[in-house]
Amino acid sequence: MPNKIYAFRLRYTRSPRDTINCKEKTLPLPIAEPGRELVLKAREADKTIETSGSLTLNGAGWPTNEEAERTGRFYADVLSRTCARLRLGVDFGDRAGKSFFTKAGLDAMSERSGRPVLNDVHGLMTYEQTGNPGLAFASMNAKGTRGIGPDRFLSVFGAALARPRELSKQEQVALEMFNSSFFQDSADGRFVLLMIAIEALIEQQPRDEMTKAIVQGFLSQVDALADLDGNRKHELKSGLGYLQIESISQAGRRMLREKLGAREYEGMPADQFFGSCYSLRSRLVHGLQPFPASDEVKNVVAQLEVMASHLLSTDLLDAVPD
Repeated sequence: MPNKIYAFRLRYTRSPRDTINCKEKTLPLPIAEPGRELVLKAREADKTIETSGSLTLNGAGWPTNEEAERTGRFYADVLSRTCARLRLGVDFGDRAGKSFFTKAGLDAMSERSGRPVLNDVHGLMTYEQTGNPGLAFASMNAKGTRGIGPDRFLSVFGAALARPRELSKQEQVALEMFNSSFFQDSADGRFVLLMIAIEALIEQQPRDEMTKAIVQGFLSQVDALADLDGNRKHELKSGLGYLQIESISQAGRRMLREKLGAREYEGMPADQFFGSCYSLRSRLVHGLQPFPASDEVKNVVAQLEVMASHLLSTDLLDAVPD
């Protein structure tokens, strides 16, 4: 009896604004494990990678289903980092609705077609490749497009593969928000999601010792107020406690200085551009006056996308020039 071989398949949707300018149906990708294969494919049979709105990342050659799934998640992260660097918006199905045929339905389709049929999962799936020739996948069923050359795509993918690292929880959330922004029709929606992506990466630090000492003095005064009820004391102390750490705005500007240095966006250093966008975000989200006009948001969202891309792929910035 032949040894079982398992494969993984990651189906994803690309942003309608961006694509890889590859006129083939498949694009072989570099892989760290010898003797295995990794291929990017157009999901739609009559489309190329450039024209297909849905693509699959396919890997094969693992001896167990667990190894196939673990490796699939590794290459999903490599692909996610690659796309972030190149500003290729992708939807890996993390929030997509899951629609599945029952086993009876799949069996009926297999009998009619004469070949095995599996559910076409939006996202990552694994399956036994051995004994499944001609495997099929069943599913229910005027804007400009920005193109990325296949050589450029392969350069960044190769760099991401050569520098493997585990994505933090904050990065995973940030990437999800970043990718979601590519599927928004409005500039407002894109702007807010991009700001959420950046803010997800912020880690607030304690303020200096003098500031903390001043805040502690105020906290002690609140404690000493005998005629103040417990709820109001708690509210005051909670509010004062936040003054002992950086504000989101301050922490964000520090993070941008540390990670992007002298890079400029809209003619401003990264930290200043973030500060300007944070102010715009507050006016947009909280209805502060003057409420931002549509053009004000449109004028900055493209560069905010570039900055978010850089922030999410700082280890890949040298892979290709902007």
